[in-house]
Amino acid sequence: MFKLLQIDASNSQTLTAALQSAFTGEPASLLIASGNVASMQALQGLSTPERYARNWIACSSCLGAASSAGVDQSSDRRLTLMAITDPGGSYGVASVAQTEGLIAQQAAATVQKAIARAGRPAELPALIWCMQAPGFEEQIITGIQQVVGDQVPILGGSAADDEVTASWCQFDGEQLARDLLVIAVLYPTVAISSYFSSGYSNQPFSGTVTAVNGRRVVEIDRKNALQVYNGWLQHYGLPAQQPGQVISDCTFYPLGRQLAARDIPFSLLSLPTHIHPDGSIETLSEIQPGDVVTLMSGSKEQLVRRASHVVKVASDNLRLRHDTEPAAALIVYCAGCMLVLRDQIQQVQQSLSEALPDIPYLVAFTFGEQGCFADGYNRHGNLMISALLFGRPQQENL
Repeated sequence: MFKLLQIDASNSQTLTAALQSAFTGEPASLLIASGNVASMQALQGLSTPERYARNWIACSSCLGAASSAGVDQSSDRRLTLMAITDPGGSYGVASVAQTEGLIAQQAAATVQKAIARAGRPAELPALIWCMQAPGFEEQIITGIQQVVGDQVPILGGSAADDEVTASWCQFDGEQLARDLLVIAVLYPTVAISSYFSSGYSNQPFSGTVTAVNGRRVVEIDRKNALQVYNGWLQHYGLPAQQPGQVISDCTFYPLGRQLAARDIPFSLLSLPTHIHPDGSIETLSEIQPGDVVTLMSGSKEQLVRRASHVVKVASDNLRLRHDTEPAAALIVYCAGCMLVLRDQIQQVQQSLSEALPDIPYLVAFTFGEQGCFADGYNRHGNLMISALLFGRPQQENL
């Protein structure tokens, strides 16, 4: 039912030949794919993609993907695909070119189209998987929930590239573009379980956001946001941030919003990307006036351990709630975290393989992560990790 493939995507011809060899029977119900921008571009020349899968959803991953087969090197030109073949289930994919000012409406219409294509117009999907260009993720979640409510898990990630030059891309089975929202609705015949988390600790420095401009935090506690943030950093003896791009400098010290479910606290992170000359802090996710933000801290050791922890929690939930073992996994891992762990990313992959022995899994490195927390609500964050686990087909549990 689940098959992981690593395919040479040096060009459309080699990609086609590899797919023809891998898919000799009925097409898969759903293909989820990831790889670096160069490998994704081979999809543009792919003829008859429906021959291999009835539904496709793919997006570029920073420097390539990771999987149960290994970790891509930056020079690799290969796609990693998870094929789901589930004749008793239903799957549908739809897409739209994102238009600023219309995102929520577009997301609502697109998920409706995906549900219609799955042939289940009167039923809510078990899960929604979305992949999109970065920038409007909160509005996308809002639009989807206008159709399905707030209790259908929404997971996925925002497309990434290698050098943060907005050269990312998405593929919906028909077209390759840099600004697509692609939504897949899943009605599988197997049980699923997911978990969404960060690998960071909160520090005793927090304040209330009192002014924003889009994704820029302008004021915290009615003071200049940069002054407040730099004051927090100075408690650690860290250098003050200056105007300019700050992604790598701030990866271990993002802003976090503290939430709770059943009295269990958890954090939703926002990564500063740019400091503007006026001292406002731009992040990769929305922060609203009135939100309380806390300085978060992380370490390489925490980030190496966290991916396998997230998988173990999702695996335990699958066993406890559905009495089944994992059969496959889709994992979204923040590209910012991956970049600071580049020399240790093999350790992350090895820990995942230990947590998912002999089980196919795919990891995309994204510029934004979507997931469902323990309180049942879907959110978009940065520096996050999510895991979606599929259970074994029923006959395999007997």
